[in-house]
Amino acid sequence: MLNLCGRGAEAEAASRHLVDLMPDSAEAHNNLAVALELQGRIAEAEEAGRKAVELNPDFLEAHINLGNLCFRRGDLDAASDLYQRAAEIDPQNPMPFGNLGVVFRRQGHLEDAEACCRHAISLKADYAEAHDALGNVLAAQGDMTGAVGAFRRAVELRDGYLEARANLAAGLFKLGDLAASEQAYRACVARYDAFAGAWAGLGTVLLAAGKTDDAVGAFRKAVEHQESLGDAWVNLAAAGALTADDEKALAGLLIRAEDGEQTAQLWFALAAAAEGRGDAAAAFDSYRKGNALRRRLLEASGRGFDGEGLDQRVTAIIGTVGRDGLAKLAAAGDPSEVPVFVVGMPRSGTTLVEQIISAHPQGAGAGEIDVLAGLLPDYPDGLLNLAPTEARDLAAAYLSRLTAGREGALRVVDKTPFNLFRLGLVQALFPRARVIHCLRDADDTAFSCFATNFAEGHGWSTDLGDIARVQAAADRLMVHWKQVLDLPVLEVSYEALVAGQEAESRRILDFLGLPWDPACLDFHKSGGAVLTASNWQVRKPLYKNAVGRARAFKPLIG
Repeated sequence: MLNLCGRGAEAEAASRHLVDLMPDSAEAHNNLAVALELQGRIAEAEEAGRKAVELNPDFLEAHINLGNLCFRRGDLDAASDLYQRAAEIDPQNPMPFGNLGVVFRRQGHLEDAEACCRHAISLKADYAEAHDALGNVLAAQGDMTGAVGAFRRAVELRDGYLEARANLAAGLFKLGDLAASEQAYRACVARYDAFAGAWAGLGTVLLAAGKTDDAVGAFRKAVEHQESLGDAWVNLAAAGALTADDEKALAGLLIRAEDGEQTAQLWFALAAAAEGRGDAAAAFDSYRKGNALRRRLLEASGRGFDGEGLDQRVTAIIGTVGRDGLAKLAAAGDPSEVPVFVVGMPRSGTTLVEQIISAHPQGAGAGEIDVLAGLLPDYPDGLLNLAPTEARDLAAAYLSRLTAGREGALRVVDKTPFNLFRLGLVQALFPRARVIHCLRDADDTAFSCFATNFAEGHGWSTDLGDIARVQAAADRLMVHWKQVLDLPVLEVSYEALVAGQEAESRRILDFLGLPWDPACLDFHKSGGAVLTASNWQVRKPLYKNAVGRARAFKPLIG
């Protein structure tokens, strides 16, 4: 009862007394694990949880609780094993399946994740947590409309389900409905002012709407209520809003923080603050520590970087997708000129180019929708065996996702940077599409990637050597594409764009067949949703500070 009331210290005392009286009681050890978790003592909680399942291998609740602890620690394989054991203990209980859906999503097994969530719902149609988990899976698959529907259902089933309400707000934001998203986040904090995650989400929406001062205020509210919320600190650092006292607070938090995603973000925030005041050595040390933690977490969840695999994949693409094979597919795709593929290394100016285009009255940006990757799972081999009807079906499926909510635009940008690896598929599906290849100084690009805590994966960005390997792979592949593609490709230099914004913007619009519009020079006022690490940058006029950013770090980078 004390645990249910959130009174962890008192619950611990009661549980330890019972453990002394009945050392073989699995229930006592399980309650102790919950009490310790409530106090943030995860390692001790896990020890108690393991004792509970050891004492009673058929204790459903203990397996689920221990699985939750492993999940929080980032050990997704252990969490998966425990949830699967719980499902064996009680196959009619929806909770293990819903939790498995969450783990599989984090591991990138999206089909399995969706199947688990839907199975949980089939066992208990009013299981709000499963609908919320399904929404997160659908969002990861790029189906934001379906995700919003699932989040709405979760809220309908449990009106006070604040996490689902926050997810609904985030989904509305990703659909580009900033007003509805802001309203939904404000409804969350109105119900519970101390909901730090909702304040951070509200800050992101306000930032996307160009309300930067209000965004900073929201991020401040977030860390006021949860001082360890790394996402809010990262945004405050990116805004240049951190004070000397904030840096001291961050350093203190990191002394006592446990490993986790939020802790990695704290390191990046501290690094950005040090970089902002010109202390390159301190900044690099914090970036290095944040990346080392990110790498451990990604590898523990099965999302580590496979450099050999990348090189083999590029070799396979070059050896498989040639001019002759593409020529056979010339009449297979859709003649639409709507899709514009902005590709290149992350942090090379892809978001900036997208925002310039989306500021045009006849342009729109879809962000990093990452739909191409799932259209043809056996790419590149399956590309040459693509039947015309299949190509048209894939093109139609892609277009429906790209243009959803943007039906009136003549050009819609997909700025998934690593569509660079799938340009052969782009030509097969959209032979009249246009490609913009973004380029930036290699050192600046590499360091900017190293200094970014990417929201989704990108394990290669945690190590400078791996970053260089990805850059080399991308360069090698672009040399090949220039030799075999018929698609028009425009190279846009970040440095040239910064030095001559109007001239380069005109060149981009000419390439797209759009008339000049001065609104493209004021892209930072467009208010479109920006969902990447560049969100602060595109809310300001074009600036030159990022050119030569790596120079101060060159002795440290090597």
